Amino acid sequence: MTDPQRAPERKISAEAVETLVWLLETPGVDRRRYRLVNRLRTVRDSEEFATLPGDLRERVRQIVAESES
Repeated sequence: MTDPQRAPERKISAEAVETLVWLLETPGVDRRRYRLVNRLRTVRDSEEFATLPGDLRERVRQIVAESES
């Protein structure tokens, strides 16, 4: 049974995470930055995070940390 307040966790591929990281590093995405970082935060907190390549996990952690400071 799932919590009705919580949306079901969506799977995301390493390629999709790489694309989000690439977009965040591209000039001109300021308006969507919050949504992109929020999605990366969700990925970081998911079970599938451990399946991503180590360098990609580290970059996701850096991006999320930068947004929280």
